[in-house]
Amino acid sequence: MMETSKGTFALAPNGDLMVNGDLVAMPLRFSGTIEDRKMDMAGIDLFKVENEKITEVWLFSEDQEAENVFWGK
Repeated sequence: MMETSKGTFALAPNGDLMVNGDLVAMPLRFSGTIEDRKMDMAGIDLFKVENEKITEVWLFSEDQEAENVFWGK
């Protein structure tokens, strides 16, 4: 992501961590620029934690279609 965005990709916490058993949700804001495409939106990263290690990750953005266009997909 950093290579594709030439170092412009950024993640910033956008609230407190939420924990439910072995699942941890992190609200965040992410942004970046690729040529003439810009992105700035909210998201949630959801982690499954086992034995103090992240074993699975799910990423949610507020506008998946716009994010796909940003990354060229």
